[in-house]
Amino acid sequence: MGKVNEELHRLLTRQLRKLSLSPDQPPEPASWQELLSRIDQAYHDADQDRYTLERSLTLSSEEMQALYQRQKSSYETRLHAIVGALHDLLFLNDEDGLYLEVLTARNDLLYRPAEEIKGKTIHDIFPPEMAEQFLSTIHKALQSQTLQVIEYNLNIPSGSDWFEARIMPTELMVNGKQTVICLVRDISELRRSREALKHMATHDPLTGQANRKLFEERLDQALSRATRTGHAGTVMFLDLDRFKIINDSLGHAVGDELLKQVTGRLKEVCRTEDTIARLGGDEFALLIEDIDSKADAEHIADKILQRFSAPFFVQGHDLDITASIGITLFPLHGNDGSELIRQADATMYSAKNAGRNCYRLFNHAISQRDQAAFGLERQLRRAIVNEELFLEYQPQFRLSDGQLTGLEALVRWRSPGRGLIPPGEFIPIAETSGLIDEIGLWVFHSACEQAAAWDKEELEYCRLAINISRRQLMHNHLGHSLAEVLAATGARASRLECEITESAVIEEASVASHNLLAMSQLGLQLAIDDFGTGHASLANLKRFPLNRLKIDRTFVNDVGRDPDDEAIIRATVYLAHGLGLEVIAEGVENEIQKGFLRETGCDEIQGYLCGRPMPVEQATALLRKD
Repeated sequence: MGKVNEELHRLLTRQLRKLSLSPDQPPEPASWQELLSRIDQAYHDADQDRYTLERSLTLSSEEMQALYQRQKSSYETRLHAIVGALHDLLFLNDEDGLYLEVLTARNDLLYRPAEEIKGKTIHDIFPPEMAEQFLSTIHKALQSQTLQVIEYNLNIPSGSDWFEARIMPTELMVNGKQTVICLVRDISELRRSREALKHMATHDPLTGQANRKLFEERLDQALSRATRTGHAGTVMFLDLDRFKIINDSLGHAVGDELLKQVTGRLKEVCRTEDTIARLGGDEFALLIEDIDSKADAEHIADKILQRFSAPFFVQGHDLDITASIGITLFPLHGNDGSELIRQADATMYSAKNAGRNCYRLFNHAISQRDQAAFGLERQLRRAIVNEELFLEYQPQFRLSDGQLTGLEALVRWRSPGRGLIPPGEFIPIAETSGLIDEIGLWVFHSACEQAAAWDKEELEYCRLAINISRRQLMHNHLGHSLAEVLAATGARASRLECEITESAVIEEASVASHNLLAMSQLGLQLAIDDFGTGHASLANLKRFPLNRLKIDRTFVNDVGRDPDDEAIIRATVYLAHGLGLEVIAEGVENEIQKGFLRETGCDEIQGYLCGRPMPVEQATALLRKD
């Protein structure tokens, strides 16, 4: 009431001032009517102002409420659009696993409907073990304040079974509890793709059995189990007898089908838990655990030979195929996987030497026979590290005018203890041990460095030939490795020629084709080395991007003595030229051989008659002179 009186007093005072009247004296009669009129208008204006203010406040509140609803609707629309675009499940959980929010456009991926999940805990929704895994991960995310990721298997009605959950802590507190965002994605297809890639990396594509990599891994695991349990096991190497004759005469399709049937018969003998591996070509390895004696291993080998005694029927052909088997036992013959593999491999060759179609058990007589080879392998490993390997270069000449056309880089080994070790002694060891991969890449790198040095000196050498081993050719990444060397050394690919043996190209045709194409695309020239020794036809070779054939020295040796070898050389030169390939003969040691090769139209020759392998200094001097 006091506030109203004060307001009325202020209003009356303002009107008296406007009429110049005193608040202490009553107005004149003439002014009284005007005073009352002004006071009435003032009250009316005050009421109107109050109404306008109240109406304005009411409208502002309604507009703000409408604006809030529009913004909320827009936010929710954008949020649902984002969640829908993600194709993921989005959950907000508190630290106890309570589901506070469930957002997704993929209701088909939910284990239960969204309305049944919200307000429930993880333990209400999932099996106990899975619920504990989730809750533990939530706690870990909150404690570390970092993203945590888990993968889990869950069968849902739509058929998806593998999911990835990415759990992230938030700063939001709900009912005094910390919260996390859980983003869940269906990774079922991704898991299947991973498994497919893993299978491809560890299995032979033709037979579906383990490859060498997986076999070695399983052997290491088996050796660890044998050490713990005291149980014995066996490694067997199996090689088909005369498989190459069938493969070359009847074709690769028949050969491939035969290998599949061989795998089938091995599976009939072996248990499910045993490992059958195809190591390449017609070589197989078996890993069999938990045997009691040597007799058990020999019994298994006998069963394999018996199964192979029946003919294989392949694409209309009855094929009689036998096998040679080498057997080694663990822990009797050792606990090192690589050593056991070498023992079984050596023993398999002992079986072949014994007449084929049999097995041999590793013994110390074989061990003593191979001891020198194993010792040489250890020395060769040290030689690589100690840089005892070096290159020599043998010149090649054009027959028509005697012009130097190129050089071949040849690896040599000078041992501090033994002096110069012949390539024929250490190259086979390098190939069987796998060291040829490292040596081959070193040879290519060293030859490229030398070629770049000659280019810098502007010496004309036409081309530099470099040998690529069979094992190198089997690696899918060969082209990439060679490209890296070319880039690192600055060597010109067009001046380099890679020599590949005929047998490697034919027997590893699928991988060889891929690598030869990659090498050709790098600009490298390609030559078939030792042509005539691998039973390949020019018809088979014409599908590869080749530049040159190299006639093997075994045919050149008997020129002037063996008409058959001379006929083979004439036919090879004629057919090669018909396919646009140049021909070079190696091992030329006398004028009779040289004259015959010139007469047949052979393009180039290489051998002791023209020039022996020489150190780099002598080769450089030859180029400068030429």
